[in-house]
Amino acid sequence: MSITGGSKDIFDAIFRSKPGLTGVLILTIIIGLSIIALVYVPFDISSKWNDITFWQFNPRLAPPSWINFFLSKKLPETIIIGEKDFAKYDYYVETAGLKHIVLEAKLDYLYEYYPSEVNAILYVNNSNGMLVTLKWIQPNGVEIYLSRLVVNDGINPIYFCTRKDVKEGLLNTMAKLGTVPPDTIKPEVLLFSDLNPSGGFNILRGTYRFKIEAETTSRNATIDSKLIVYGRVYGLAGTDSKRRDLFVGIVWGAPVALAFGLIAAILTSFIQTLLGTLSAWYGGLVDEIIQRVTDIYMIIPFLPILITISVIYKINIWTLLAIVVALSIFGGATKTARSMALQVMNEQYIEAAVSYGASRKRIMLLHILPRLLPYTVANIVLSVPSYVFLEAALSLLGLGDPAMPTWGKIISDAFEGGAVVHGLWWWVLIPSTLIIMTAIAFAFIGLALDKVVNPRLRER
Repeated sequence: MSITGGSKDIFDAIFRSKPGLTGVLILTIIIGLSIIALVYVPFDISSKWNDITFWQFNPRLAPPSWINFFLSKKLPETIIIGEKDFAKYDYYVETAGLKHIVLEAKLDYLYEYYPSEVNAILYVNNSNGMLVTLKWIQPNGVEIYLSRLVVNDGINPIYFCTRKDVKEGLLNTMAKLGTVPPDTIKPEVLLFSDLNPSGGFNILRGTYRFKIEAETTSRNATIDSKLIVYGRVYGLAGTDSKRRDLFVGIVWGAPVALAFGLIAAILTSFIQTLLGTLSAWYGGLVDEIIQRVTDIYMIIPFLPILITISVIYKINIWTLLAIVVALSIFGGATKTARSMALQVMNEQYIEAAVSYGASRKRIMLLHILPRLLPYTVANIVLSVPSYVFLEAALSLLGLGDPAMPTWGKIISDAFEGGAVVHGLWWWVLIPSTLIIMTAIAFAFIGLALDKVVNPRLRER
């Protein structure tokens, strides 16, 4: 392969060709995601990726909100009624020694689809416990007695979908109305259905009321509540089985993927090029040692060793990067760089530099290595996708960094959660598409640079 071009040729090749511009455009979009991550999604949010309680107000397995643009009937979004949205009053009965607290909130539900879940959270400040009654009043005036329970001091989540007393309350309400209950009782469906015999269990749109009646013997006791009506869509990238906002993982996966791929590609390419140049320039024993070590490295099973290390030590992503570089400092680029350096050494300006008394180190650094720059840059560009895929593959095998949200980790979680089987396309398709687009971007840029490295492909 002939050695031609320089830094100007590199930029000209990229920005004056359609493949190069396309690659740069795609890469700009991915870099934009990285900037969004750094600016709009703080690191403390990404660091809570495995904290289930942090994501508890998101719907489970919800597709992105933008799919509503393609639907005639909009899927519901999550509605959160906070503590300040509850009307609250209390009074103390001296004769009975009881304090009564009543909270009531209104909820306008106008969607044509049922919510995915309904939960409430009670925030109690009372060391003696508190007797609480929960009621649900529909727009048609039907009052559903949900539950009567004792709550303790602290945070008390109430999961309507799994509580047996909520189902019993719905059955009792239907029995009073003379309605035959359906075969499957889903509280999140029946709470928003017309329970009258003539209603046919159709969705009932309008203003609902959620009422909490509490009794306690303590004068200073307080209670607040939050009602969460979970929707069926969420955010720009949807959610996973742990309610996590996949957009956070997507935007933070971008800088991680680029950093991992670029650092690995830059370090391995420059080191291999330098070793190949040293081998050619110094020759003799140095050349023999470098070439034999390169031969050994090239037959070492790279991936099995990397998997073994990951299994034994449970390394994080940056330690993984260091190991990848250490296992790749000798490779095919070392031999290629050696042959290219031998070609440059035969040129007249190298002989002139030697005759003028320039040191061997100066000649190698200032006259030989710069001539290998186009090849090195092209090798970096073409190596980035392979390292991005490597991180994704290791994560898919469960050997990636469990604490860091990366594209590969999201895909791994998707397969573990049965996303492909259950048709949860956004969980797999979005991160997979970004990995593929990253590979395409660098492939296009590499195609443009091929004209610099290989002069036979240059256009006249």
